[in-house]
Amino acid sequence: MRVWTFLVVVPVAVIAATLAVANRELVAFQFDPFETGSALVMPLFLLVFFSFLLGVLVGGATVALRRSHKGRRRRAAASDIATAMAMEAAKPSTKTSGP
Repeated sequence: MRVWTFLVVVPVAVIAATLAVANRELVAFQFDPFETGSALVMPLFLLVFFSFLLGVLVGGATVALRRSHKGRRRRAAASDIATAMAMEAAKPSTKTSGP
């Protein structure tokens, strides 16, 4: 597992460093296309990295919320099964033995 992680992380880090060095010029990022006064001025590589970071955070939050919802349903189902088994075990036996 560590070897695969190393084989993935090192090339990604090299590509990221190359991207950062090649894209050092400043760009203006505007939230409102009709207003020209307010803009964030930053190097292009920061804008790209922040975009990736935002995507990772949104994706992680989505996965976490989906897992918690499924876990809640799984716990409720387990509780229902346990209750049904306890009720079945508490019933008196109606079987008679012998002829």
